[in-house]
Amino acid sequence: MHPTMARREMSVRGIRARFPSGVYRGHIGAGQYDLLPSPLRLHAALVSAAGDGTTALVEAGALCRTSDATRALEWLEDNPPEFVELPDVVENGLGVDKAFAYRDEGVVENVKKSPIRRKTPRTVVDSTALRGALGWGWTSMPDDVALELDSLCADVPCLGEGDSPVVLEVGEIAPTHRRNHAAGPFDPVALKLSVPRGGRLQELDDLYRRANPVKAPTQSADRWTGSELPTPPAISHHRAVELGYEPIIASPPVSSAPWSEMIFFPLTTEIPPEECLGWSVAMHRALVAALGDDATPVVTGRYQAGAVQPANRVAVQVLSREVMDQTNHPQLGAGIAILIPGAEALDGVLPAVTALRRLYRGGAGAVSLGQPVHLSTMDFWKPVEPGHVRTWAALPAVVPETRRQKSRDWSLADSALLSVGFVFRDQLSIAPAHRGADRYAAIVDAVAARSVKPLNTSLIAGVDVGKYVHKAPRGVVVQPYRLSITSGDLIPPQSLVAIGQSRHLGGGLLVPLDLPAAIASAWGVKE
Repeated sequence: MHPTMARREMSVRGIRARFPSGVYRGHIGAGQYDLLPSPLRLHAALVSAAGDGTTALVEAGALCRTSDATRALEWLEDNPPEFVELPDVVENGLGVDKAFAYRDEGVVENVKKSPIRRKTPRTVVDSTALRGALGWGWTSMPDDVALELDSLCADVPCLGEGDSPVVLEVGEIAPTHRRNHAAGPFDPVALKLSVPRGGRLQELDDLYRRANPVKAPTQSADRWTGSELPTPPAISHHRAVELGYEPIIASPPVSSAPWSEMIFFPLTTEIPPEECLGWSVAMHRALVAALGDDATPVVTGRYQAGAVQPANRVAVQVLSREVMDQTNHPQLGAGIAILIPGAEALDGVLPAVTALRRLYRGGAGAVSLGQPVHLSTMDFWKPVEPGHVRTWAALPAVVPETRRQKSRDWSLADSALLSVGFVFRDQLSIAPAHRGADRYAAIVDAVAARSVKPLNTSLIAGVDVGKYVHKAPRGVVVQPYRLSITSGDLIPPQSLVAIGQSRHLGGGLLVPLDLPAAIASAWGVKE
C-alpha cells in the first residue's frame, strides 16, 4: 500500500491518466509485473497515437504523424516531468495464488507425433488498483505543445495491456512528488521512473520500420517450420533513463486558536493564585444568571443527550498583573477574562456583559469589575523575541481529564498530550472507529506527531484539590500537576490557550516561558 503523500496547495499543468476501471495492468520485458505506468510508457503510447490516430496524415498510401506531433513528442524527450501525482495504490501482482488465462499463440508443437496448438498461461490478476488519477506535470509547457499533446491523448485507448483502458487529458494535476535533481543513478529515492531522453522518438521509429519492412520476405524465408515460435518485435531502451522523485512535504498545518474572542474585565483588587478557581466559578455563574433563559449550551456547558459537543465552550480565566505584562495589553493590569470560542458564541454573551459590574462569592466578599474590553485572543501574547524559543508553563496547574489508561504505559506526559488534544480535537484527524482507550491513545499520538512535547511534569502533593478543579468525572483521581510544554506546530505562539479538566474555569492557563535557543536546543526543543 502506498499512502497518499501530503500535498501542497499547488497545481501545475500536466497530463492526467484516469483509469475508468480503477485498475492499471502492464508488464515490462518478459512478463515482469509493472506497478505503475512510467513517462516512458506514456511517451510510447502518444507516439502510437500520433502515427495512426485522428491527427495522422496519409502519405504514399500510409499513415504518418504531423510535424506538430513530432515537435510535441520531442519536447517530452527534452523535458522530463518535474512533478508526479501519485494516488493511493494497491498492488495485486505479488500474491502467491494467481489466476491464469491460456492464450493460443498461433503455432503448432509436436508436429510429427501428435500436433497440438501451442497455448501459454498468462496471469490475469497482476494489476494495480488506483484510488484516483495518476499525473505527470511540468513547471511550464508551451501552449502549442499542450494543445497538440491533448489531441494525441484523446487517441490513446489504453495504457499498458489492452484490457487497461485509460482516459488521458492535458490539465491541472495536484503533485505529490517532485524530481530530485541531486540524486544519482545509485542514490536511494522514494520513487524511480523511466523517462524518455533525446532520440527516443527516432529509436521507436527505427524499431517500427524493422518490425514492418517495406519489402516482403522471400517465400523460402517465410516458410513454415515445425519449430516456429512467436517472435514479438524487438524492443530496446537505449534512449531512456531512470529519474528519482521525492515526496512533496506539505507545510505544517496552521492551527487556529481554540478561543478566538475574549471579554476582559479589569480588576482593582488582584486575585491570589489559590483563589482563581473560586472567582472563575463565580464569574461563570454570574454570566449564566445575567443571560437567564437566553444562555446557550456553549455558555452553560449543558448539552442535550446525544448532541455533538464542540471541543471548547465559554471559559473563564483570571489573569494577574504579572501575566498581563507578557501580553500586548499590559496597560490593562490584572483582570478576569471570559474566553469565547467563536463569533456566534460572542453574540450570545454580549447581552450580559453590561450587567456584570460586581462579583459576589460566598465567604470571600465581592470584587468590582472595570469597564469590559473586547480583545482578540489570536495575538494576545507578545511575539517571541529573536534568539528565543516559545514554550509554555501551565498556571496554576493542570488537572488530568481521565484516569490512568491501562492500555499503555501511561504517564503524566501522556495525560498532558491528551489534554492538549482535547482542546484541539477539532483540528486533529482521529478516525471515528477509535473508542475509549484506543481513542485516547490515538489523540496522544496525533498531538505528539505535531511536535508537541512535555518538558516537565511534577505532581503537586498534599494540597486541597478543591482549589484546582470545580468538578471531575466519576472515578477520576484529581491529581493536579505542574507542566511545561512546547508549542510544536499545534499551539499557536500568540494565542491564549488553557488545557486540562479545569480549563473552562480558571485552570491550566498556558503562559509563555521563552527559552534562549541554546538552552531550548539542549532540551531537544526545535525553533
